[in-house]
Amino acid sequence: MGFEEHFEEKGISSFTISKNGNVNIQKKYNKKRISISILTVIAIFLASIFIYYSYIRSEFTVCQSKSCLQSAVTLINCMNETVEPCEDFYEFACGMFETNYPYYSDKNKNGWYTIISLKLKKTVKKFLNKENEKHEPTAVHKTRKFYQVCLNSTKDQDSINYDPQWDILKKIGLNTDYLNDSVSLEMETILARIGVYFNQNIFFSIFFQYDPRNSSSHLLLAIDRSWESNEYKERNNTKPNNVNIEEALPKFSEYFNLLVDKLLNRNQACTKKLTVEGLVNTTNELVHFREELSKISHESYNIRKNFPDVITLRELEELTDTTGDKFKFNWTLYLREFTRDIQPKVYEILTSEKANNYELIIYDRDRLSKIFLFLSQTPTIILKMHILSRVVAHLEYRLLSGEKFNSEHCFSLTNKFFYMATGYSMRNALDNNSKVALNEMTDNIKWAFKKIVHETSWMDDETKNTALQKLANMKTYFGYPNNYDNVLNNFFENLNVTDNHIANLISIQMFNTKRLWKYLTEDRDWNDQTWIVQIDPTEVNAYYDHAMNAFVIPVSILQAPLYFNENSDGIQAFNYGNTGSTIGHELSHGFDNINRLYNELGNLVNWWTNKSDEEYTKRANCLINRYDGIKVVNHNSTYVVNGTLTLDENMADIVGLKEAYYAYLRYVEIHGQEPRLPGLERYSQEQLFFLAYANQFCHYDENAIKFDIYHRHSPYVVRVREVLSLLPEFAKAWSCPIGTPMNPKKDKCQIW
Repeated sequence: MGFEEHFEEKGISSFTISKNGNVNIQKKYNKKRISISILTVIAIFLASIFIYYSYIRSEFTVCQSKSCLQSAVTLINCMNETVEPCEDFYEFACGMFETNYPYYSDKNKNGWYTIISLKLKKTVKKFLNKENEKHEPTAVHKTRKFYQVCLNSTKDQDSINYDPQWDILKKIGLNTDYLNDSVSLEMETILARIGVYFNQNIFFSIFFQYDPRNSSSHLLLAIDRSWESNEYKERNNTKPNNVNIEEALPKFSEYFNLLVDKLLNRNQACTKKLTVEGLVNTTNELVHFREELSKISHESYNIRKNFPDVITLRELEELTDTTGDKFKFNWTLYLREFTRDIQPKVYEILTSEKANNYELIIYDRDRLSKIFLFLSQTPTIILKMHILSRVVAHLEYRLLSGEKFNSEHCFSLTNKFFYMATGYSMRNALDNNSKVALNEMTDNIKWAFKKIVHETSWMDDETKNTALQKLANMKTYFGYPNNYDNVLNNFFENLNVTDNHIANLISIQMFNTKRLWKYLTEDRDWNDQTWIVQIDPTEVNAYYDHAMNAFVIPVSILQAPLYFNENSDGIQAFNYGNTGSTIGHELSHGFDNINRLYNELGNLVNWWTNKSDEEYTKRANCLINRYDGIKVVNHNSTYVVNGTLTLDENMADIVGLKEAYYAYLRYVEIHGQEPRLPGLERYSQEQLFFLAYANQFCHYDENAIKFDIYHRHSPYVVRVREVLSLLPEFAKAWSCPIGTPMNPKKDKCQIW
């Protein structure tokens, strides 16, 4: 063994002398150590790959599908990342919306609901202008005919035959001598016929409601306040002329004569001399009357007064006869006139000895009593002027203004009267994959609510079990009716559409009234219900119906960017945060402060134990106090939230979002972690969920303050800031320190 070999065995450095005399230091290893070293390096490399792909790489896998790109663009275009999310999440999520999404309408407002509505409008217009096809329901053909007849009328307004409208005015009692002192005001007859022919509610509203004692029985007539508004004064911000009634009366008479001329087709241009707005503002007394009536109608009321009372016709007479013989409203006469031609079975009851015991539903009896007391103190001529101006405004909207009577107006009328048929244009807008995904989403949300109820400490077992029974019986309707063709044909079976536009307007109004009023004597089979036919599939909204214990998510709200249909190649964090929170919102309405007192069958039955009811009320009051007085500044105007009025919607927002969040976590648990969105890789799936929730409320509305005073929903900014600040799950996802605006130290007011 040589010198070099000896030292190689020991693995010690050795040296050799090169030809040029330089010393080269060399490190020699034995073969065993070399093998171990190589294996160690390989093992470390493989472990690194495993860790990278299992943990690091999986967190940053980026989805490049069309749906993911659209979702990312939707969020990025709205976000203002210069704002700290824990300081103001609405501004963080929506701060650039106004910049990147200018007005889509001429109403100084914009939001996703506006954008989608305008897109759907184009779809429906295209549908209405198509040629009829044999395979389509006949209801669709009737709808197109109504639309085309209206369009033809706009092209040749001089040839319109207004006789049917004039005949109805005479039937109502609005003759040319209506304003004369010598003509008594037959208010019951006039109001009833206005309701039948024009579907207008003046002074009070009349509609249909399920019997709260048994929702599966026939409907009952319901009487409530009418939400009167001093719309002309608010809209134009004008002050009335400083004239009295005597001076204003000739202008009313003049306008009525102009109206008659128009209806009799004698002088087409003369009606432009005086507008309804100008008519209302001709006298201080009428403007003051409208202001006071609006004030009484909108006066704040306690939330528990939303529960209806079932009373007899005799009891209703006694309620509104507050002034003795001075002013009496004959409800029996009014209802006879209303039912004479549209519900003969009810009319027969009202003309018999059973009339006094005929049952109705009444809401807020105190407010209704105040309204009739106010009417009793009002001069008859003011009541006449108010009624006439409301009817004229209705007629003007329909056809009297040349500027309004155009193709857009025809589209609006068609969509209003034939909403179920125009919705047929969207029957292919929801693919089968989306339906499967939506059903899974709903199941997960119901699972989440069940989990929340089980974990609730303040509810006793008896109340929990009944709540879960109601949840199990809750029905869901997505998109549009499954058997759409049959639903449509049955819906419009008895409607006749002619070549006379005015006759069609009268016919469709009468048809709709008769269709609804038939349920005053017929029971409805909820088990056979495939769609709530009062719901418009093209309206961008969602609803919960307490009587059916069901919620409806129409196809219109299941459109991008609120919902991405291509679920197979998108991420569900976006859909759960947006559409999932909407589903959770509607589901939660079944357990809000009002609807929680209806059982699983939709009957008004208090199934809460005293202890659970007391605890619920305590938490509800916490929410009322938390929201009450929140100020929202919008374009130099300030809006103050009414915590009592918005309670139910605030509850649904909070609980619905929490349900959707836990439902999404369950989805991930079943299907695995989702990829991230391109351009938003730094945000986790949980953070994307909350971004999607906030994004649906991104908007710009210059005039919202004026018209949302009595709205049951909180303003959009509050529905983001306040809701998220109450959820510990949000604070955890975004690492918001306690004491920041989005994670305040205040009581979180958790209902569930």
